[in-house]
Amino acid sequence: MAIVRVGLGHATDAVTAAKQAMEKTPKPDLIICFVSFSLDVHQAYDDIRSVVGEKVAVIGGSAWGEISSLMEGPQTGSVVILSLQSAYFSVGVGIGENLTEKPEQAAKSAIRNAYANLISNPAVMSLMAIALDSKAANEVSRIKPCINMVLPDGTSGQEEAFLRSLILETGTVSQIIGGSTATDFSDSQSYQICNGVYQNSAAVASFSSALKIGTSMGHPYVAANKGAVVTKATGRVVHSLNGKPATEVLKKLLGSDELTPELFIQNPFGIKSSDVFAEYTIKSAQEVYDDGSVSFYAEIPQGAFLREMKTDAETARQRFKETLEKAIIDAGSPKKIAAVVVFNCILRHELKCRLKVDDLSLLKEVCGDDVPLIGFNTFGEQGATQGGSIGHYNQTATVMVIAEEVITQ
Repeated sequence: MAIVRVGLGHATDAVTAAKQAMEKTPKPDLIICFVSFSLDVHQAYDDIRSVVGEKVAVIGGSAWGEISSLMEGPQTGSVVILSLQSAYFSVGVGIGENLTEKPEQAAKSAIRNAYANLISNPAVMSLMAIALDSKAANEVSRIKPCINMVLPDGTSGQEEAFLRSLILETGTVSQIIGGSTATDFSDSQSYQICNGVYQNSAAVASFSSALKIGTSMGHPYVAANKGAVVTKATGRVVHSLNGKPATEVLKKLLGSDELTPELFIQNPFGIKSSDVFAEYTIKSAQEVYDDGSVSFYAEIPQGAFLREMKTDAETARQRFKETLEKAIIDAGSPKKIAAVVVFNCILRHELKCRLKVDDLSLLKEVCGDDVPLIGFNTFGEQGATQGGSIGHYNQTATVMVIAEEVITQ
């Protein structure tokens, strides 16, 4: 019996994509699906259900760029599906609604619903006990009793508040990985899929697995020489830098008389994480206001040093390879990978296009030619730094690797 079966489908219609995925997983335990925002997401979900049946959990959301190893690059106007089937794997899914208005309650509802739907798996519990008893301490430390995959509404602006409440519910042992669902940059809200279709919500899948699983996050940037101190900030709005209006300082830093969205996309900023590795996390500016303040796509802590970041094609390639390698190491360095899930920032996608960087070729180089990959271009990414600081990031890729090995191997 196979340790894990993985199905992959990618097509312009949901029925075809679902049928492709189901060819290798006749009785799947989980369906992960990302649907182009340009399609009718409700109809796509109904079509997926008509193929996979009513019993299996289905989770996903709307995307603006659907990614799989079946295509040469991100597609638009398509549906991508990954199906997982294993006796060594359990999952519970949950939804939290009213994310914009009540992010804390949405987090509590989502994770509590997910945990309530997570059925105990005797095989998982048995292998967990064997691994804890027989493995060396350095291997035991890689075992993850629970991983939470999160898919919050990327148009809510509430990812940080959602994460704070989620961590208070789960504790710090459970890993968190995910990406914010996307739109076509219109004023519409994105969609979340969790055994139904929602908006203004957050979907969570809680994994209890005897399969080796690893997560990581990474971005293509290194620190440049210039930066400024955030002297006043509220949430995602920076009012002043170095004691001066934020717009005034950013114009000097970026060498431009006009602060445009395109300029911000090509010139992200970095803030050092508070853990012992002090790695830079990426924050992208979004909009300029008449009072001299600037909004960002992620929260900016007052007192932080906002560093200008830079990159090139070789750096971007190397950093993504390192991100994949870190996820594999986090999984316990398995010899064979069953599947990879990538949450890729839409702004990182635009950077890759400018630099002509091909993530899929790098994935094949690191993980193997035939490893199934699913992902989507997101409106923000959630994950942990190497030192364990959990956050919401920009221009980043967060990765989950599922191994074709159990934790006792």
